[in-house]
Amino acid sequence: MIAMRNVAALLGCLCLALPAWAEPVRLVQEGRGLDGELKLAAGKTVKDGVLLLVHGTLAHNRMEIMQAQQALLAERGLSTLAVSLSLGISDRKGMYDCAQPHRHSNAQAAAEIAAWVDWAVKAGAGKIGILGHSRGGAQVAFYAARAGAALPSAVQKIVLAGPTTFDRNRAAAEFKARFRADFAPVIAGAEALGAAGKGTEMMAVPGFMYCPNASVAAATFADYHAADGRNDAPSLLAKLPRPVLVVVAGGDEVVTDLPARLQALPKSDRLRIVTVDGADHFFKDLYGEDLADAVTAYWKE
Repeated sequence: MIAMRNVAALLGCLCLALPAWAEPVRLVQEGRGLDGELKLAAGKTVKDGVLLLVHGTLAHNRMEIMQAQQALLAERGLSTLAVSLSLGISDRKGMYDCAQPHRHSNAQAAAEIAAWVDWAVKAGAGKIGILGHSRGGAQVAFYAARAGAALPSAVQKIVLAGPTTFDRNRAAAEFKARFRADFAPVIAGAEALGAAGKGTEMMAVPGFMYCPNASVAAATFADYHAADGRNDAPSLLAKLPRPVLVVVAGGDEVVTDLPARLQALPKSDRLRIVTVDGADHFFKDLYGEDLADAVTAYWKE
């Protein structure tokens, strides 16, 4: 019996010494399976707090920046839940397949972020943060701005890492350069179908996001090219019900106008800006450490 007690005690000590570990989490929202990866920091539970991580355009929760930040933040004592937005596909894995029709929206993304926040609340998380990268940053801002005063009180930290900006003229120029086609007739057609109540009608377009020769619902094409601020993170910052940290990649080759856009905003003690000098859009290599340091410092305040 003494020997068995000693073994049990040893096993208990080993368990306490275990490093961070990860497990899958699955939700069902509006009939779609939503997949997440929960990584608990050593010695922590969800009740100690959790930071949701939301990926960028057509990406997923196991992409390099998501995995890297989960590992780096766990080293710093932060538990994270990296989620994959469904983009209209149940239990979607990996990058979005451009051969698939596009039937998703910013509103759908916001609803799924809300579902994950609700999961964290019900799991007893006393402190919840949300970090969105790239388009995920703009969608996190869109979610929080839409929630307004109804944003759960447990959501205390919002972080936008290299969030996307949007300008209709720039979008037209990029469309022309990437897909060698004029943007004006495509967006006009999409908006006309939406106005006629035919937003679900599929369009064959020269391209959508990163996908050439795409099949996309009219409402989807119009939504991601709407010039009302929903796709533009800087336009949403003043509407957020919580203070926000924006982490700028100093060498960002994707969202090149973010520093200028942020500098043009009115000064506010609710907005903190940290620039990681030299970092590319995905905060690769040691720049990921800098991103994790900034997030950790903000989380602990």
